[in-house]
Amino acid sequence: MLADLCQILADRGHPVSVLARQTRELGSGVGVFTCDYTRPGELDEAIWQAIESLGPVRTLISWIHSTAPDAPAHAQRLANPDRHLRILGSTSAKQPAPGLAEAGWERITLGWVRTGSTSRWLTHAEICRGVLEAFDHSQPVTVVGTLEPGAHRPR
Repeated sequence: MLADLCQILADRGHPVSVLARQTRELGSGVGVFTCDYTRPGELDEAIWQAIESLGPVRTLISWIHSTAPDAPAHAQRLANPDRHLRILGSTSAKQPAPGLAEAGWERITLGWVRTGSTSRWLTHAEICRGVLEAFDHSQPVTVVGTLEPGAHRPR
């Protein structure tokens, strides 16, 4: 979903590494390193490969499923980036404020779009624009789309 974001950042001259579950081409200047981030050893190896290939991590943008709840903090400790943008789904809006392990992280919550009496999930382009805006304008919390009213959350 963030392939366009990766290419935009690479086109701007940022070194871009993607840790993905499957190998795929994401465009010129984007390094893809395959790992199962639910397995800390594989995550470690992919992060070290990315650092060896492209240098230190300046900004970590993590969008990791809830099946690996410790992976973002693990990646943070290992990569030691200047910034960590943590992307979360709309259900995370109900989660408590970030704990000490997440102190200083920038939280990006993906919501939905209301269209009259209905609603829909964000498109890939809308997600890309929202995360790029958060990348360009650092702030503790960014919401892409809307999270209210909860009763209008798409099914």
